[in-house]
Amino acid sequence: MAATKESQETDPFSVRALTRGLSILSLFDVDHREWTIDEMAEQTGLLRMTVYRMVRTLESMAFLVRDPATNRYRLGPATIAMSYVAEDHSDLVEAARPFLETLTKETGESVTLAVEIDGYPVCVAIINTTRPFKRKTAPGRILGDLASVHGKLFTAFKSAEERAAILARPQPKRTPYTVTDRTALEAELEQIAREDVAYDLEGLYVGTCAVGAPVRDQLGEVIASISVVVPAGRFGPQERALCTEAVKKAATSFSAYLGWHPGQQR
Repeated sequence: MAATKESQETDPFSVRALTRGLSILSLFDVDHREWTIDEMAEQTGLLRMTVYRMVRTLESMAFLVRDPATNRYRLGPATIAMSYVAEDHSDLVEAARPFLETLTKETGESVTLAVEIDGYPVCVAIINTTRPFKRKTAPGRILGDLASVHGKLFTAFKSAEERAAILARPQPKRTPYTVTDRTALEAELEQIAREDVAYDLEGLYVGTCAVGAPVRDQLGEVIASISVVVPAGRFGPQERALCTEAVKKAATSFSAYLGWHPGQQR
């Protein structure tokens, strides 16, 4: 049970600034995803200048992000890792593990399982290759935006309105190979939706490529994504074809295990 305002004020171990900051964060929930500074001040009973300072601090640490068009704030990416810890994905991870291990054996490369949390793809499991390769991710880490295969996969299977909203945001140029042109991204997402496969050709990290496929539940909803992550030097045409076939087979097999039947209407 949350502490009352009175108990917070009388508790000798309570830190007033932290309490105020957390009272602001606690305003955000599934029914109240965005707030202005004035609205936050009204809801918390804090002075507007106090809220402004708190919000700017939270924004600087990525706990909040501001929409420049509306001046409304929403939860930022720093909260995603905490969401991952709070949510239990152990059942999904354990169910996926045999498929991930088989995929690693077939390709000889590292494999990642991701889920979407609050609009961000988050790594929940990794099977590492025994071959030389330094991975840049870990369970609980956000796996990028449309520069990553997981970001592309989750976006490709959203509604047209949701895709348009995502594409309307500025896309960061993470490497010289990152595709940021909206028209090109739209075409790529349409192709992913048709073919059930996405590629990252050094768009997220220089020297690293990946190929991924969606995982569906019994209703056909995309609930996860699987990727094979490969050093660019081991991702020539032959290796790419092998990894593509293998990851699609793994994702389809896992989806079937979860109750999805290939060919049924999505």
